[in-house]
Amino acid sequence: MNKILKILILIIIIPLFIIYYWYQNFKTKEIIKTDKIIDIKKWETFNDLAEKLNLNSFYYKIYLNKNKPDFELKSWEYKILAWSNISKIINQLNKPALIKQINITILEWWNIYDIDSYLENKWLIKSWEYIKYITNKAKILALSKYYNFIYPELNTLEWYLYPDTYSIDENNFWINKLVIKQLDNFEKKVYDKILKKYSPEKIQEILKLASIVEKEEKNKINKPIVAWILKKRLNNSWPIWADITVCYPHKLTSQQCKMVVSKYIKEKNEYNTRTMVWLPKTPIWNPSFETIFATINSKKTPYWYYLHNTKTWKIYYAITNQQHEKNKRLYLR
Repeated sequence: MNKILKILILIIIIPLFIIYYWYQNFKTKEIIKTDKIIDIKKWETFNDLAEKLNLNSFYYKIYLNKNKPDFELKSWEYKILAWSNISKIINQLNKPALIKQINITILEWWNIYDIDSYLENKWLIKSWEYIKYITNKAKILALSKYYNFIYPELNTLEWYLYPDTYSIDENNFWINKLVIKQLDNFEKKVYDKILKKYSPEKIQEILKLASIVEKEEKNKINKPIVAWILKKRLNNSWPIWADITVCYPHKLTSQQCKMVVSKYIKEKNEYNTRTMVWLPKTPIWNPSFETIFATINSKKTPYWYYLHNTKTWKIYYAITNQQHEKNKRLYLR
C-alpha cells in the first residue's frame, strides 16, 4: 500500500516539478533576441501578448496571475530591447517610446455624427465619445474662457469645429486635443479674419446659413448666388426648402440621411427648413472659410430658385416657380 502511495505521490509531484522548472525557465528566459517594435491596438490587453510575442500561453497566464501589472496597457508603439525577459518586456510596456503621427481629414460638409463615425472607424474613439465631448456643458463653459467666440449658453461646439486635415498621434489620441486644434483653426482662419466684428447673434446666424450653403453648393462661383437666394427667401418669409436640414435632429450621418430623407421631409421640428420659415436651431455641418465668406458676401441676383442636375451637379436658376418647374422637367432625370 505504501508503495502504491509513493507512486501516486511521484505521479503528482514530478509533473508539478516539471511545470515549476519550466515556469522558472520561462520567467528568466530572454525572449527577445534583437530590438523589436510592437504595436498595441486599442482593443488589445496584456492577455494578447502571448500570441503577439509567440510566448507559451500556459506559462504566460501563470505569470500574469502571479505578477499582475500595476498599470493599464495603452494603445501605442513600443520598443522592446534585445535580451529582454518577460519581466523586462512588461516594464517596457509602461513607457511608450514612439510617437505614431498620422493625418486625419475632417470634410467641410460633415456633421458631428459624421466626424464621430469617422474617428470610431479609425479606432481612435468609441462610438459617441466625440459627440459627448463637444456637447458637454462643463467643457463648453471651460473653453469659453479661452475663446471669445464661445459663449457659456451654447449646447454644442459644432459651430466652431473647423474642417481641415489634422496631424495626430494615433497611439495617444485625445479628443480634447483634436477639439482644441479645431477651435484654434477656426479662430485663426475664420473668426479673426471675418467674424470678429459681428455680434454673437449675428455670428450664429451667419454660420447656420453657411452650413446650409456648404452642402447645397460645391462650386465656389455659385456659392454667393445660392447664399443670396436663401437670404432672400428668409427675408420674404419663405421657407428655405433645403432638404439637407431634414435629418439633423435624428442624429444621422450624411450617408444615413440619404436613405431616409423622404421619411422626414414633412416633419415639423427646429431644423426642417421644408416646414419652418427660419434658420435651423444650430448649424448642421462644419462650413469652410470659403463658404462662410460667400455667405457674408452673397451675390445679388433676380433668382428665387435653383436646382442641380444630380448627375453633373450643374446648377440651374429660375426667377419664377414656372421656370423652376420647367427646369425640374428638363434636368431632374
